[in-house]
Amino acid sequence: MRSVSVIKQPITQLFLAVLLFCGMVTNAQENSPYSRYGWGNLVPSTPIVTRGMGGITTGYVDYDERFDVKQGVPRYLKPQAINFMNPASYARLRTTSFDLGFEVENQVLQEQNVIEKYKASFANISYLQLGVPLSRKRNFSMVLGLRPISRINYQIQAFAREQNPETGASIDSTLTLYQGKGGSYQAFLGLGKGFGNFSIGANVGYFFGTKDFGTRKSFINDSVVYYKGNYQTKINFGGVSFNTGIQYRAKLSKDIRMVLGATATFSSEYNANKDIIRETFEYDQSGGTLIRDSVYREEGVQGTVIFPSTYSGGFTFERLDKWLIGAEYSTTSWDDFRLYGAKDSVGSTFKFRIGGHFIPNAYGSNYWGRVTYRVGFNYGTDYIRYAGEELKQYAVTAGFGFPIRPNRFSNQYTNLNLGLEFGRRGTPETRLQENMFRLSFGVTLSDLWFVKRKYD
Repeated sequence: MRSVSVIKQPITQLFLAVLLFCGMVTNAQENSPYSRYGWGNLVPSTPIVTRGMGGITTGYVDYDERFDVKQGVPRYLKPQAINFMNPASYARLRTTSFDLGFEVENQVLQEQNVIEKYKASFANISYLQLGVPLSRKRNFSMVLGLRPISRINYQIQAFAREQNPETGASIDSTLTLYQGKGGSYQAFLGLGKGFGNFSIGANVGYFFGTKDFGTRKSFINDSVVYYKGNYQTKINFGGVSFNTGIQYRAKLSKDIRMVLGATATFSSEYNANKDIIRETFEYDQSGGTLIRDSVYREEGVQGTVIFPSTYSGGFTFERLDKWLIGAEYSTTSWDDFRLYGAKDSVGSTFKFRIGGHFIPNAYGSNYWGRVTYRVGFNYGTDYIRYAGEELKQYAVTAGFGFPIRPNRFSNQYTNLNLGLEFGRRGTPETRLQENMFRLSFGVTLSDLWFVKRKYD
């Protein structure tokens, strides 16, 4: 049997370049005025392996039946990525897979009729998950995961000349600081079960988050000393989340298969606690705050946060070892979002995604011929309504899947995935426009566990 050599140098150079780039921006911080609304900016909700394909997930499953241990093949000869967006795909897991993803993002924000632009760069963990096939014979698998859902981080300064409300006469100038921080996360356990060509699955988890937002106002006066005012609200919530999915796969020919999929995330109401703070303060020499007087304070106010339902449907067509193409449509009813009974500046959304991949020569001797090349596009509406405007958003994507040479004496397989996305939120006609470039990096480590020895 002819051995195939694999050049490691391109992967080493790529890995070092990504680490260097991440190190340059890790200390930077996101600052997005959009995150003031709803529960902040929604983070990318797709595995790294599909981000280069426009983010398609509903009809995607990483599974090659030719190397199925269930069919008596000694080893499953490929790594398997975990598609947490459709838990029905878990049913086809044949290897124990550890999936880790992170992203580096650069944002350029510009306000209408303003020449200056605001730029920010930051890095974040995308997800951490582990998939284990509980029974390959019965197509039954489990996935454990943790991932961020949204981020809140903004700090905006505004100068103004205040007016006397009775006379309309101009009085002192003020500096107002709007700031917020927080976000939401989900820890989940997922199960997937296959019945022939049909698969079902569900994720059950704990969804939790915080939102700390406030306004600090200072008078700018040389002759009269005023205390500064702080108007702050802190909200914490948590509760059980649930989403489910189905997939159906069919062979259209010897080498081509089709997968149809659908998912549903149901609307949920979570218990919340709110602290309301109204106080005066001064800054100390180190930039910290000294509380002068607590004007009003109420802690532990009980309430609820209602998150909306999401539904999606999609498909993929795949010729194994050669190409894949897919599309999907999803909608989220953000009109149902409520924060202590208030709707906030959000609205229902839709998103259309299309993408695919191509492998020049999956088993050739040239390394770059075995790389998976991905492209895609997505378009839809953002759930945030800035100044009452519906914000369109789109992204053009590309990606690569870099195989790592396995150890010939083990069942371990590794794949490095790189995703590139350029997107825009808003248009030149909207009051605020945001351009985004995101570099996503993921690693899939697969190993074959719990296999009975046939020979001693």
